[in-house]
This record gives sequence, structure tokens and C-alpha cells, in this order.
Amino acid sequence: MNIVIAFAVTMFFSCQSKKITSPDYLESEEAPIAEAFEVNLKYTDSGRLTAILKASRILDYSNRSFAYHEFPEGIILDIIDEDGKVSVVTSDYAISYQETGIIDMRGNVDILTADSTHLQAKQLYWNQNLSWVFTDQPYKSYLPDGTINEADGFDANQDFTILNSRINDGVMFIEE
Repeated sequence: MNIVIAFAVTMFFSCQSKKITSPDYLESEEAPIAEAFEVNLKYTDSGRLTAILKASRILDYSNRSFAYHEFPEGIILDIIDEDGKVSVVTSDYAISYQETGIIDMRGNVDILTADSTHLQAKQLYWNQNLSWVFTDQPYKSYLPDGTINEADGFDANQDFTILNSRINDGVMFIEE
């Protein structure tokens, strides 16, 4: 009889669930599934090097329902065109959403294109799927011919051959 009672009590206590409420458990639920340091990723398309991404730190949140990668210490992205010319994009912070293909770059966003066009902004979005960049934040651009443009937002294709700018101020040089 004692064995049966001991067995029943053991089963009763072993079937209870314990609710974990420690802060460590809550932190682990919010933590990334992976973290990488001093990353140097090379992207290729049909055997041709198309981009090089450098980041001091990447946090991988691909386990979330809306997966993303966070670059809390910024990025340096070299984009290499078919002629081998390099455009460089830098920012203090970036986040890349896998499902939408949008990269949100913030803090001292700086683009220097292969043709020497220079663009500076506080924030810039890049839609990789549409090859389109845009912002509603103030920006300043310097074109190779000396033209300077300041505005409160723009959208453009990633080659900057199409540029729609809003509320502009600037200096433009025109030959007579």
C-alpha cells in the first residue's frame, strides 16, 4: 500500500507544470537566434561578384514571424556594377527585412556612387525587390558637375538615373 501511495504522489507532482517567470527566460525569448562579429559577406550573381557587405555585428532574428537581420553598429556595402565600378553605401545602423526585401538604414547614411554622385541622409530605405531607394527625411546630394540639391525626401531607382525629389533647394550650374 505504501508503494502505491508513493507512486501516486510521485505521479501527481511530476505532472504539475511550473511557470517560469525569471527574467532570464524572458530575455531569451527576445534574443536573436544567432550573432555574428566582423562579418565580410560577398554576394555573387551568375559567378560575378555584385556586392560586399561589411558589418561589425549582425543579429539574426530569422526565428520571428516577421524575420529580420539587425546591424546595430552599422554597415558598409560595396555595390559592384557590371563594369566593375563600385558604389559605397554606409550607415550607423541598418535592419533588413527578409519577407519584404526592404533595408532600413539610419544615422549618417552616405552613398558615394561610381560616377562620384554623393548623397547624405538621416534615413534611407532600399527596396531590393524593386531596386528602388526612398526617404521622407531631409537629404543632400552633390552631383559630379557641382550641382548641390537639398530636399525633404526623394525616391529613385538604385542607379539614380530616375530621381523624384520633393521641396528642393539647391545650386545648379547651367551652360549658356
